[in-house]
Amino acid sequence: MYQYANELAKRGHSITVYHAVKKFERTSLIPPYFKLLIFKLRKVKRPNWFSLHPAINSKIITSVNNQNIDDADIIFSTWWGLAYLIDKLSQSKGKKFNLIQGYEVWKGNVDQVHKSYCLESLNHIVIAKYLIELVGGFMGRKPLYLPNAIDIGKFDLKTPPQDRNPASICMLYSDDPIKGSAFGLEALMNVKKKIPALVVELFSVYKNPGDLPGWITFHHKPNDLAEIYNRNAIFVSPSLTEGWALPPAEAMACGCAVICTNIGGHRDYAIDDETSLLVKTEDADDLTGKILTLIGDHLQRIKIANSGNSYLKKNFNWSRSVMMLEEYFEKC
Repeated sequence: MYQYANELAKRGHSITVYHAVKKFERTSLIPPYFKLLIFKLRKVKRPNWFSLHPAINSKIITSVNNQNIDDADIIFSTWWGLAYLIDKLSQSKGKKFNLIQGYEVWKGNVDQVHKSYCLESLNHIVIAKYLIELVGGFMGRKPLYLPNAIDIGKFDLKTPPQDRNPASICMLYSDDPIKGSAFGLEALMNVKKKIPALVVELFSVYKNPGDLPGWITFHHKPNDLAEIYNRNAIFVSPSLTEGWALPPAEAMACGCAVICTNIGGHRDYAIDDETSLLVKTEDADDLTGKILTLIGDHLQRIKIANSGNSYLKKNFNWSRSVMMLEEYFEKC
């Protein structure tokens, strides 16, 4: 979302990003105004982990309401809970858009998520094609489609696929079960038994679980993610569900041959045996077999890596996505 804000600011739009300390239907023992004071004392009004365009106004507010939100042409929500809050704002706050970044029912609230798709004051936008039918089934019409994009300036192919160690693999590690890391690790252990020379790099926002074997290198919050992708031949994504998965797409942009689960959040760019190899969810044996296939067949690995790289750069770039978003705004 910060990237969209940056790209729109570069095109001359006036952008304000709001961070509300009071969340939708979440209770807290700490009063919102006290949380706001803490944020001010910590001087984190602008994110320190992302370089926002200098023209962007970044605000921390107690809650989303007419008093805290400035009048505008467009107002944009990025989560189903925010959609309910945006729905209540006056028309002077702008034409209302809601970005749906996945089937967000991981923590329950299924009925509320479904009802958020039916809020008629909002123009609903989905980031993946499988969400068009899913969300449209509740809306009674098709939502707008806005594909995610990859920053090619940051994620680019530097080491040709043919120059990489074919038995080198990288993967995102997560404690969240929906990311399927347990199945990914099981498959990697299976492959190691058959190919002792296998080397693996994991990266994560979570800390090292502490029980990984020595042949697996673990990176906690790496700042050289593109380099990790570029020095590995294969990227594995065993997720059970995704909105539109970024790491496999980043890996494709950096020249990895991608093996990922056959889910909607991968299929916008993962075409089986063309731009990737698809596997069943929660099936370590299927994943093991596909990894062994690519390690053993250099020509197929290189073909998939190059095909995936070309397809991604052609179809998922910021220029295209931001132009689509501007067109949606203009039509309103």
